[in-house]
Amino acid sequence: MKQSFAKKFVLPTVFIPLLFSSCKDEKAQQTIKDLELEITLLNERNTSLKAQYETGRPRPGSLTPEEAAALKQRISDLNEELQRLAEFETKCQLLERDLAASKARLAEAILLPSSRSSSNATTSAEMLNAIQDKNGTVISAVTNAVLIIEGDQSNGTGFMAKSGGKMYFYTAAHVLSGNTKLVVKSTDGTKYSKFGAFEYAEGADLVRMEVVDDVKHYLEIVDEKTDLPLQAEIAALGNGGGAGVVTMEKGRIMGSSGESIEVDAGIIQGNSGGPVIHIASGKVVGLVTHLTSARGDIWSTGTRQGEVRRFACRLNKAWSWKPMKIGSFLAEAKAMTDYDQTTRLCFAIAALEALTNGMRMDGSVGDGSKTVMNIFDENKEAAIVKSIIKMNADLGSKKMSTSEQDLKKQFKGVLGQAISLAKRSEDTMKADSMSWFHRQELKDSQEARKKALELLNTRIAALN
Repeated sequence: MKQSFAKKFVLPTVFIPLLFSSCKDEKAQQTIKDLELEITLLNERNTSLKAQYETGRPRPGSLTPEEAAALKQRISDLNEELQRLAEFETKCQLLERDLAASKARLAEAILLPSSRSSSNATTSAEMLNAIQDKNGTVISAVTNAVLIIEGDQSNGTGFMAKSGGKMYFYTAAHVLSGNTKLVVKSTDGTKYSKFGAFEYAEGADLVRMEVVDDVKHYLEIVDEKTDLPLQAEIAALGNGGGAGVVTMEKGRIMGSSGESIEVDAGIIQGNSGGPVIHIASGKVVGLVTHLTSARGDIWSTGTRQGEVRRFACRLNKAWSWKPMKIGSFLAEAKAMTDYDQTTRLCFAIAALEALTNGMRMDGSVGDGSKTVMNIFDENKEAAIVKSIIKMNADLGSKKMSTSEQDLKKQFKGVLGQAISLAKRSEDTMKADSMSWFHRQELKDSQEARKKALELLNTRIAALN
């Protein structure tokens, strides 16, 4: 009887490499590899035998019926072995998936609070998660712990939290910097005005003040030993846009370093100083800050608060807290503002062109957003500016009749006055006694001052 048993029992070899490539067990890999080689050889032999049995002319060395039966059984055994290995691989994949899920649940469990205070208690049936009710609204116990900061120069956010048995008001250093008057209040209308010791964190855009007032609602900061898993759901709460209300922006933790965490929540200006809360646990993991965005220049006037970035200072870290008087901190900011103003004035004076019929004051300065005259207007009460304006008016009205040589001499005197003014200003800045945040900003300011002095000296050298 003519029958192609080789065709009937050939193993589907396309299955072998797929199984081999997905298997992660080393012994199973080697077994599959050996089986692949053996079955390939057997299939090649079967292909040859197929032609013999179909033509009915067995060639020398062809299989006897007993050998054919044995070959059939061998191929069947191999198929069963491969099926067993496939089932083993599936079990391995399921175990790996369960292990990953267990690790994720463990990370979440570490962040979950063991209990909530009675004033913040909400039944699970009413809760969507640790900070929202079943309708998706942030519970009042959370929103009332987030504080709105209104300053005479800028607005921002803060929050109440306990640490070491004391109640503190936390915010970003740059939210307070530049203001001389501050109002701190919660969304329920409570105003806080009694504060104790002021402290800044060495190495972070982070400050806190001990709260003397009675506090009903406050947040819990995550433990220092807790890891912050990537992709964990978070919510950034704050006075977004400075509108005077607490808004929430959801997102996830996208990355972290020793000092900060990156989030993808839609943080905007006004959120600075606000809490970044782990949604599942309700604990604070970070504080919104623009720390990673260097100011880079001295040309932005008014508030020193820069553009808010999607980064937060991480709070599961043992920061070194340094005491300081709040008045001294705010005075540092004022000194920085005056320092930058003097530097801009030096740039403007270096950009002047002295002509016998007057001085050109329409040239751009710095980043091109201001002219010499713009900066003179900002410093119109400065003695050196009054002197330059009078000199320009006298030249224009011909009240000052001078030769080109005399004009160069007088203009060199103006440039020299600017250098002296800059050096006196430099002596007032004591970086060693400043808070960490202002020390970092001073680096940009001092670099700009160095460039301004170089320009003034270059102009003097050109007039010699």
